Amino acid sequence: MPNKSILLVDDEEIILASIGWILEKNKFTVTTAKNGWEAVDILREKYFDLVITDLVMPMGDGIFVLKQAKSLYPDIGVIILTGHGGVPSAVEALKLGADDYLQKPCDTDDLLTKARHSFEKQDLVAKLRDRNVQLSNEVIARKATEAQLQQARADLEQQVAARTAELTDTVLELQNVLERLLMREKELQETNRELLDTNTTLNIMLKRRDMEHDHIRKEIAEKTVETVLPLLKKAQNKVSGPAKDYMATAQANLLDVFSTHPHDTVLTHAKLAPRELQVVHYIRQGKTSKDIADLLNLSVRTIESYRENIRKKLRIKNQKKNLKKFITSIR
Repeated sequence: MPNKSILLVDDEEIILASIGWILEKNKFTVTTAKNGWEAVDILREKYFDLVITDLVMPMGDGIFVLKQAKSLYPDIGVIILTGHGGVPSAVEALKLGADDYLQKPCDTDDLLTKARHSFEKQDLVAKLRDRNVQLSNEVIARKATEAQLQQARADLEQQVAARTAELTDTVLELQNVLERLLMREKELQETNRELLDTNTTLNIMLKRRDMEHDHIRKEIAEKTVETVLPLLKKAQNKVSGPAKDYMATAQANLLDVFSTHPHDTVLTHAKLAPRELQVVHYIRQGKTSKDIADLLNLSVRTIESYRENIRKKLRIKNQKKNLKKFITSIR
């Protein structure tokens, strides 16, 4: 693995030279130290990816270097080199955190393999640490999110409770309004029934009044026919000329007044003169202008003039309406 730094520690120059050459040949950056004290001084100044140290050395043995290296850099890799008979001490080094050990003289391939395993272990530990940090951050973020969700849920529940209270008040208010409306509706229905009863009573009273009026009218008509008309007929027989016509007109008008037809409001509003009313009476009887002229001892031209004035007052002048039909229809 290129670009990895190795601190090689041994009190034998030939070991430093031979192993250092092998490591550098395999693209590793190598720094050497002749004893444990020198190695620890170098470690205090610089970090290394791996320490390969002899176990037995003067001025700080391999166990000393291992403990100091792990104290400075807990994840640093350490491989112990030991001679024959040093296996128990190497096993102790493994318990203290060393990655592995090699017996001198060590096999080159075995050394490189153990070095690469140490680097792989460090990479794996670094990845695990990063993953742990990531997971820890995710847990923290998740807890923060859960806290936010809990707060949001609490806020939402509070809003729902407040809104429910508002809706409850609104429903109660609407119920009160509805009750008042129902009461008002009952009052209106009662008033309507009273009005209907009153209207029925008024209609009955009006019908009674109309019946009484008709009865009075009939009595007056009967008395008029019995008393006035005979006198007019006797007077008519004793006169001649225009006076006789006037008598005939008076009899016709009296009969018209007491006929079964209602009073003609249109003719009343038209404000016709007495002579015009006479002409209207004869027109209703189907008499021509000449007949009316003879009866009234007037000229036909004068009767035509009366007819035009009547059309004007009835507001049908210049209209294609038959005067007799119009007068008859409005009775």
